Amino acid sequence: MDYKIIKELLSEECSYVLDEDVMDRFLDGGEVVTLKGGDILIHAGQYDPNIYIVTNGVIRHTFMNGENEHTATFALAPTMFVEYHCYYAGKPSFYQVEACCHSELLKIPKRHYEMMIERYHEFAKWALCMADNQFYYYELKNSVVNGDAKRRFEAMIKNRPEIIENVPLRIIASYLGITPQYLSKLKNAKK
Repeated sequence: MDYKIIKELLSEECSYVLDEDVMDRFLDGGEVVTLKGGDILIHAGQYDPNIYIVTNGVIRHTFMNGENEHTATFALAPTMFVEYHCYYAGKPSFYQVEACCHSELLKIPKRHYEMMIERYHEFAKWALCMADNQFYYYELKNSVVNGDAKRRFEAMIKNRPEIIENVPLRIIASYLGITPQYLSKLKNAKK
């Protein structure tokens, strides 16, 4: 696999520049996972401590809120994620992770990731930068995608049009916390 695009995307996500040779060693430890829309990568209740990097497509994390499915987050290239219950606590995943459309990910085994942290101090610094970046994006998302449903939808159109283009309306509605019918009304009003 050609890692050039992945390396470029990951370098944009972190202010710490990782040596190319070290980045190659990290990425060489992974395997490509290809999913169709609706394919489940990780089931809720499944144990999967691996690290994933989205290289193409849209991935969502969902959970059941009572009897309703709720989309908690979307991941697009070059998002790097882990299921924290699995990775840190050794417990089954809280979220279900699935593809919203044709998607490709690079799966990095936890043991390879941890070996990279142990062997390469600069990789550990880069990994910390990536974790800090993820916290920043959670906060940024909450500052941008807030307000009433119309404003949240408009923010999504402006900031993440690839989600609108690739994700079914019912999934976007579950993320925004509205009904698919109301989302359809908002979408038609934007035309």
